[in-house]
Amino acid sequence: MIKRLIRGLVGIILSATLLSAHNIALTQPSSAVTQAVSATPSFPSDEDLLDTWSQATWAYLSSDWATTNHLPWSWRCKTSDDGDYANTAEIGFYALSWLAAHDLQRPWSPSWSDTEAEITAVLDQLLAWQTGAQSEQPHGPNAYANSVFYQWYWIAQMPPVVGANVCKNQLVPSVDNAWLAASLITIRAYAQTHGHYALAQQADDILNRMDFRLWYDADTQLFTWGDIQNPAGGVVADYYSNENRIINVIARAMGHLSADEFRASLDVLHQHPAAYDAISVEQVAWDGAYFTYASPALFLREIETAYGANTLTPATQAQITYARHQGYDAWGLSDCYDVGDGGYVQQGAPPTAMTGSPESRPGLVTPHASAMALITPLAPEAIANLRAISDAFPCAYHPTYGFYDSVMTDPSAPDYGQCSHRFSALTHAWTFMGLVNHQSGFIWDYFYRDRGVLAAHAEMFGEHEVYLPAVMRTYAGVPE
Repeated sequence: MIKRLIRGLVGIILSATLLSAHNIALTQPSSAVTQAVSATPSFPSDEDLLDTWSQATWAYLSSDWATTNHLPWSWRCKTSDDGDYANTAEIGFYALSWLAAHDLQRPWSPSWSDTEAEITAVLDQLLAWQTGAQSEQPHGPNAYANSVFYQWYWIAQMPPVVGANVCKNQLVPSVDNAWLAASLITIRAYAQTHGHYALAQQADDILNRMDFRLWYDADTQLFTWGDIQNPAGGVVADYYSNENRIINVIARAMGHLSADEFRASLDVLHQHPAAYDAISVEQVAWDGAYFTYASPALFLREIETAYGANTLTPATQAQITYARHQGYDAWGLSDCYDVGDGGYVQQGAPPTAMTGSPESRPGLVTPHASAMALITPLAPEAIANLRAISDAFPCAYHPTYGFYDSVMTDPSAPDYGQCSHRFSALTHAWTFMGLVNHQSGFIWDYFYRDRGVLAAHAEMFGEHEVYLPAVMRTYAGVPE
């Protein structure tokens, strides 16, 4: 296991403080005190912290404050109500998070009746948009060609509708639809496994209407990102280690690509090696944003493949090493909201395919990167990093709703120690999925119950066996 690479004065002070407190306690003359200290750790265990972070992240995702009409606000903060819209991917992740929270079976987990009701409401809304059954369409149809979904929906309207600003809201995004489909495939598999057939049918109805060939160019064998009212428009999605590889997988899993087309669509993606400080990343991302490497792996069992060993894990190691070399007090460079009420910024770490610095805001760290890294062999470093962020920067963690979106960790920056005022639906969902997969493997277990996913995995990685742990609980006939 790679040595813990958190460094800097804050880490030293924290370690010294904990050690000092522990030593003082041990020097007390009372044996009762000594026994109490021996029995009670001076800081929470990793397991306790993971549960605390999971509970807080879930509390935000499921809160009335962060949802309206059974849909998630894209972001929330105390200083603005302007985040009352939802992205297609955020909607899918929100529904899936309910299942993940229920499956954890913690004291704070939602009941099955609440879980089923909420997911059903989300799927009802998606079907209403997709089929045109919702008569309220003030800005035109709420789905493209009764098939796939637009970029942004305004969730506080009654009922929610696609946004009026065509240029900002009515782009037809391939990757966001792929994330939605991945969530629906997982929900469908869970519902089928546990006999919730009405829920499975809802998810199936939506999936059957989605057509991923809308973004596929048979001549170039590439998918596009999509454009305004035009799936075939926009730039091509042409890097393997950008998040767009999930589009190829979903298209194959749903039978929209043949095996030959799928293989060719992967082969034409840029898969170039690069290195940072002698850390070699076999298939480098364009800008080094951590989510581009890790987000597909929340669904795909990539960590168990050559991609995991030669790209995802070393990319994580490079993130840690780069932050240490820069003198930052924490690591985790991935796209996020800036400190205060600042807007969305691109953040990445070398090595990259691009030239120049991959950081728009040097030292701006987002906790979701560490949460996603929990699925890698560097999980101990990720837990230590999240612990350091929450301990060293009080503004970075809310005891009820979890981590804010970013914190400035560069001691030389004028806004050092300042944090974003925002909670983000997307990054909270990523955080929760990373925590859940680390603790139970829930998303992988059910995503891979889909035969199309199994086939895509085998064709993608050349591996015909995928480990599928047995379901430990049987729901049939058992009240939930």
